Amino acid sequence: MASPALSQASTIFENDAPQLHDQEQPQRRALQHIKEVTSQDVLLFLIAFRILNALSIRTFFQPDEYFQSLEPAWEIAFGSNSGAWITWEWKNQLRSAIHPTLFAGVYWVSVELSKWLQLTPHNHAELLLAAPKVTQAVIAAFADYYTWRLGERMYGRGNNEAWAA
Repeated sequence: MASPALSQASTIFENDAPQLHDQEQPQRRALQHIKEVTSQDVLLFLIAFRILNALSIRTFFQPDEYFQSLEPAWEIAFGSNSGAWITWEWKNQLRSAIHPTLFAGVYWVSVELSKWLQLTPHNHAELLLAAPKVTQAVIAAFADYYTWRLGERMYGRGNNEAWAA
């Protein structure tokens, strides 16, 4: 004859079995939902995440980030008397101006937007600080997006490896 504790344990185990099956259902539904996510949803999420990240985190920038792109961009956008700190590589034309020209365009658009919106000098300065960060965030989001798309091609749609990429 089985002890009462043993029969209670088997009863508890038998009652738990259907609950384990029920717990698997939300996971399956979650995986099905992931497979329904569109590429546009992923891209918009990545852009929003990268912009939020770029504007909210106050970390240290290496001086190279300024001297090799933003300072030359400032000079391109606002002229040689604008106070940009130009390093010897730029003075001797040893670097390509393609990357800084992108940010010079961003600065120009920011100035025009600031005029159109009639921003105060403080808000104008904030816009000039935020614009390159937002631009770089969008570029990074597209890099993330295409890495994810490559992962989906290699591992299959909705696969964990693709999402990890």
